[in-house]
Amino acid sequence: MSNYVIDQLRFVRRQAVNYVESISDSAAEIIPTGLKNNIKWNLGHMYVIHEKFAFQLAGEETKYPANFNKLFDPGTKPSDWNIEPPTMSQIIDLLTEQIKRVELLLSSKLSEEINPHYKSSTGLTFTKVEQLLGFLIYHEAMHFATIKNIKSITFQSN
Repeated sequence: MSNYVIDQLRFVRRQAVNYVESISDSAAEIIPTGLKNNIKWNLGHMYVIHEKFAFQLAGEETKYPANFNKLFDPGTKPSDWNIEPPTMSQIIDLLTEQIKRVELLLSSKLSEEINPHYKSSTGLTFTKVEQLLGFLIYHEAMHFATIKNIKSITFQSN
């Protein structure tokens, strides 16, 4: 079933994945001066927030790989990592599989109410599955822009 929210979410995810496919693990782990995170963190963070908003809050089963929350939750940063992060290939595979799960599990539930309603840290209240996915378009695009910025800084200085 096609829906504009899912179509847009799939589009922005595809753009992000296509953009990072050729970035090596070492390049993805560079933290430019003045920033706290790297490309790999932004991708892992996109995955973690998607699990929360698309699945957990919608009452669906989540699929957090081992240590993903410790590595990629809000407030985490690579300089604090004391465990090996996943490879770029692993993250890309997870991001690709995740968007397929969104379509498969949520495309028929967009108008369903979520209980309890969820109020974000910025005061935005979500009451329906479609609203959660709409927020993810914004979140994903924001981190994609950050990834593009990090890549331009990283490759400009090399």
